[in-house]
Amino acid sequence: MALPYEPDDDRAADRFVNNALRSRDPEVWRHLASDAYVEQTDRVLRGMLDRIAVDRAHRKAERDTARARLSAREITRADHDHDLAEEGERAKKTAHFEALVREQHRLIASQVRRLRGDDVRDELMSLVIALGAAIDTHRAAVLGEGGEPTGADRALWARLETLDVPGTTGARDRTSLESLVTLHAERQDDHGRVLAEIIVDLAGDATSVARADLLDVWKKVVAPTLTSEEKADFAARGKGSLVTEKLRKAMGVLERRGLVARSGPQGDQRLDVLDRPGLVDLAATRTS
Repeated sequence: MALPYEPDDDRAADRFVNNALRSRDPEVWRHLASDAYVEQTDRVLRGMLDRIAVDRAHRKAERDTARARLSAREITRADHDHDLAEEGERAKKTAHFEALVREQHRLIASQVRRLRGDDVRDELMSLVIALGAAIDTHRAAVLGEGGEPTGADRALWARLETLDVPGTTGARDRTSLESLVTLHAERQDDHGRVLAEIIVDLAGDATSVARADLLDVWKKVVAPTLTSEEKADFAARGKGSLVTEKLRKAMGVLERRGLVARSGPQGDQRLDVLDRPGLVDLAATRTS
């Protein structure tokens, strides 16, 4: 079958995709995910999610206004409860539709990433950052021990300082590798501080905390700081939950500092406290 619109006609695509979400015909979605149409389908689905988010914010504002009017006795409790019940029904329908959109967008976004080669780019960028971080760690170790850098050391550090790589705001944007390494380290350190604070609160006087308990609190603290775009993009790569991935990396920060260690089987893992004063100090430096 051929789709009844061109890859640049997003208005027609929006109507077609809206119907396709309800019919969920595999053959239709195979064409929507084809190389010729997949980027347009991705745009349309993201536009739907944006409209849902705007509508949700609008409904929240209306509920806040209704509560204020109820408090001011401008409307009756019966009227308020009636409107709230109708709003609840609309919210259920919207949530169901949003689930359909997100399910299909996850699949479509992965196809877009494949078409653009984003997975390869991300993997290479992660490798570059890891190499840059290793150079930065080596520099800190040599200078921190008061040693005299060799010519090879200085040449290596110069590459870190002068090498620029693609940035994050556009294809033509460039940034220094050193700046990227510093930004990456700051983000990891900040999540490390968040995790240290959670562990200190959960552990109390105990010597370890269950990872399951830790994850519950972590989700409540960290999930609201992540944008829906970040989470959808990560999910599209087929790598699971971004929140859980952030926890894994934060644990790595604390482990490398010798503050905690993981123990026990995967299904019943615990995080052992090795340096409580160090965790307390790290948690105290957390910035809001």
